Amino acid sequence: MASVDLVARLVDVAVFRGLCGVPGVTLSSAISKGEFRNRRPEEIESLTRAFDIDAEAEFLDWFDSQQVDWGEDGFLHDLSQLELEDGAEGLRLLSELASPGSFRCWEGRAMLYLDVLLGRTIEDIEELYSDSSWFDALAAVSSSEPTEYAESVVMEWMRKREDMGETLDPKQDARIIPTMEAHQNAADSLHRTLQTALIPELFLMVGRDWTQSDKWGQGVWNLGYLIDNGLPEA
Repeated sequence: MASVDLVARLVDVAVFRGLCGVPGVTLSSAISKGEFRNRRPEEIESLTRAFDIDAEAEFLDWFDSQQVDWGEDGFLHDLSQLELEDGAEGLRLLSELASPGSFRCWEGRAMLYLDVLLGRTIEDIEELYSDSSWFDALAAVSSSEPTEYAESVVMEWMRKREDMGETLDPKQDARIIPTMEAHQNAADSLHRTLQTALIPELFLMVGRDWTQSDKWGQGVWNLGYLIDNGLPEA
């Protein structure tokens, strides 16, 4: 079975609000002409982000396939005409245009990283994506440093390998050092992403690759919630 990625996307609140308020037809036309590119937040190089042309093409493909009577009240308003999952998919694709970047990693690794950050065990996938897990993670990140946290992740990974009777000798397993470095780098990146998400101008939206978009995001920034309730007050 192929591994599934967890995605933790930073989204610029002001840019996202602006895009959601543009009438759908106007939004589609402007995106097709590349007119919103200069409004896209500056990219965070340590994170992943789709190229402008790719993000625009994905959104436009979705837009063109929808049967919606696009009005003048704004893109988000008109999504209520669609099934919730379909509308949320459009909102998820739009969020990429308002994002400075996303952290992503395999779900199994993400569970390890949250275990260490929260000091408890993430029991299953449902808990991994729960509101409480990420609200707790945002609260916990301010009391540790990225390097210190990344080292703790590596130590916990080593302990788990020992408990399973796996070797930690690079001579016996050439993957030990690269895997250790990968954990260290990913944990450092996650920590810095969470720290950045504490900036009031941004919000963090965590979701699971290849799954329902209405499940993406936590609290008032959950995409399904936004379609039903609108944007939170500024």
